[in-house]
Amino acid sequence: MVIPRGAPEKPRIRAIFATVLTEGYRYPDAGDHVTGVFIRRHEPYDGYWTASEDRALGKVAERLTEILPPRERVKALDAGCGEGRLLPWLARFSADVTAADPDPDRLAKARETVVEDTEFSFAVSPITDLDGGPYDLVMCSHVIQHVPTPDVGPILRRLAGITAPGGVLVLAYSRSPIGQGTFSLDSVEAGDEVRSRRVSREEFDQALQDGGPALPVRHLDPAEIAADAAEAGWRTEWEWTYHVLDDLGPADEHIDRDELVNASGPLRRHLGRDLITVLRRP
Repeated sequence: MVIPRGAPEKPRIRAIFATVLTEGYRYPDAGDHVTGVFIRRHEPYDGYWTASEDRALGKVAERLTEILPPRERVKALDAGCGEGRLLPWLARFSADVTAADPDPDRLAKARETVVEDTEFSFAVSPITDLDGGPYDLVMCSHVIQHVPTPDVGPILRRLAGITAPGGVLVLAYSRSPIGQGTFSLDSVEAGDEVRSRRVSREEFDQALQDGGPALPVRHLDPAEIAADAAEAGWRTEWEWTYHVLDDLGPADEHIDRDELVNASGPLRRHLGRDLITVLRRP
């Protein structure tokens, strides 16, 4: 690997190629094109999408600061890191970060990440094949919505198996209203519109197996995921709904839609596109 010119010399970077089973895998939404078009068309006002996620991550950071030891003693994992967008955020809490993804092209982008005083390791691997650790902090952001439905439980169990007792899992995913999980195949049409075609669970799983131009998206039922996490050995300590795209009245920056939804039990059950949770291994 070549470190970009002018980058600090302190970070040490090593590459680990974990398995040949994922050699042919490529994430369906190259360059996050479908996601980018969706954001531009559906965020209630310019800048909301980023601000909403930043607030959610800020609230998680407050809790991690209370839970975790100093970063020099924390071993962290980004499970399904994609192009490494969240690696600098994770490095705030750990000086030893492993980044894993089954798509070697996306992982190549992640390898360009450089953070001073942080050692990064990279693994081409699905989550269910990961080993190493034990990790004190695991991030798994927007992964379980794009995997075959039978894989969600094994993923949560595998992450529990490589996390230290008392360790933390930060899990983020696209959510549905409670009790109303859905499946779709999303694609961009006419260059500026996302078509989301509702499909069955069986069609969703088949699309992931076959591959193709559409992005399979599962909007997961938070109650179902909470039960799966508990069965895998995780205790849910905190959660926050963000990316509230629902119509709440005048859609402008004067409405604090995230605080409004999270302060109301009924709204929290039904509204919001994404959910982030902090789970711990007892």
